[in-house]
Amino acid sequence: MDKSFGNKAARGAVWATIDRFGYMALQFCVNIVLANLLLPSDFGVIGMLMIFIAVSTVLVDSGFGSALVQKKHPTQVDYSTVFYWNIGFSVALYSILYVSSPAIATFFSLPELCSILRVFGITLVINAVTNIQMTRLKKELEFKKIAVADLASYTVASGIGIIMAAKGYGAWSLVALTIMANTLCMLLLWWFSRWKPSFCFDLRSLRALFGFGGYIMAASILQEACKNVQGLVIGKKFSATQMGYYSQASKLEEAGCNSFPRVIVQVMFPVYSSIQDDRQRLISILSMNIRVIAFLIFPVVAILMLVADPLISHLYGDMWLPSAPYFRVLCCGGFFTCLQNVNFYAVAAVGKSRTLFLWSFYKWGFLLAAILAGACFGMYGILYGMVLSSLNIYIVNALLVSRHVGLTLLHQLRFLLPVSAVVLISLAIATVLSFLGAHFMFVLLIFAAAYLSMGYLFRLKAMSESWVLVKRMLGKVDHP
Repeated sequence: MDKSFGNKAARGAVWATIDRFGYMALQFCVNIVLANLLLPSDFGVIGMLMIFIAVSTVLVDSGFGSALVQKKHPTQVDYSTVFYWNIGFSVALYSILYVSSPAIATFFSLPELCSILRVFGITLVINAVTNIQMTRLKKELEFKKIAVADLASYTVASGIGIIMAAKGYGAWSLVALTIMANTLCMLLLWWFSRWKPSFCFDLRSLRALFGFGGYIMAASILQEACKNVQGLVIGKKFSATQMGYYSQASKLEEAGCNSFPRVIVQVMFPVYSSIQDDRQRLISILSMNIRVIAFLIFPVVAILMLVADPLISHLYGDMWLPSAPYFRVLCCGGFFTCLQNVNFYAVAAVGKSRTLFLWSFYKWGFLLAAILAGACFGMYGILYGMVLSSLNIYIVNALLVSRHVGLTLLHQLRFLLPVSAVVLISLAIATVLSFLGAHFMFVLLIFAAAYLSMGYLFRLKAMSESWVLVKRMLGKVDHP
């Protein structure tokens, strides 16, 4: 990786970080406001529909976005062909959702789901119009433009959603927020990208891209379906209120455990693809990414588990305290989910999408079985089934990296052991203080001080790499 590309990747990481954490902060603040204006059942209604939207969104992209990023020199014909495919397929899928919405509402015994899904499904077409613009900007590492579009659109849309919630529109305020955010983001990305499709559609191009992207699509469909199947199970077996508690816990866990890893993956997938033929370089960068993610995320997960009750009470109010136990269990899986995608996309970058697809049957079949078996033991059975599945997925992805990239699972565990040990010691200190009645903010400060002090004392490589990464992102150190 040459110096100019490395510096561009560093700048991309800065803006991807701003985008991810800025968006997360906005969502976090808006969610706090909405949690005080809406009922848990309002969030639960949207949560029940997410499996249909998530799977349909993956189908619309069909893996072509990943294929275009992985391909070294995609042409205008490639981009135009995928653009028209995305739009046509999204309209077809939206039509299916529109016709199926009464049956879905009947399944959940909630008549209002019919009209909500019919309106919410419009996001499929909106996102289809946006996909190529987003893909081109990612491939060119233009994450600044993506960040501006994401943050500006969500800021405006959140204001509309909050006003509607205050006026008593309930779940419809969440629908309006999502549709408005996606629409504004689409307009801004088209403005920033300046790319326009040509009047051409090449089936040969589509087939060639599908040779890679089709497997990514199929793997992603299984992933999204099984990741969101708990919405079906909880919504059918329990209630919209229980689904609301789970949905809020899941959002908070996602923000704390997966935000930074997603930034790393978003920036590094194009980088991995660009150096796919230099395996030693790829192994070196992948190893560094794993160590940095573990060093930054493991302590966050640990402390969130410790202060779950006061954290949710202070953020959302006592009405949402039933979410705290769910949140704590989900965080257990956060230790593994934060490392899943960095391994997955390293394998994808070297062109092994078919292998990822084939293994996805086992990974997501395991999750489905764990959730269905866990449902027999209530909500906690479902949650612990998800945690067990997260561990399983991490191990499978790490073994695939060992086979196709060359970084073994044993080496990964050696990276993770020192960080895990320091986290456990710091957590033990914080737990004692918590049992003694210390304020949770004081507990947080002591945990952070203990963790950083021991990281420095034991000279953790992950700590020095994290510091170097921060300096690179600030432009104070050049890439080699």
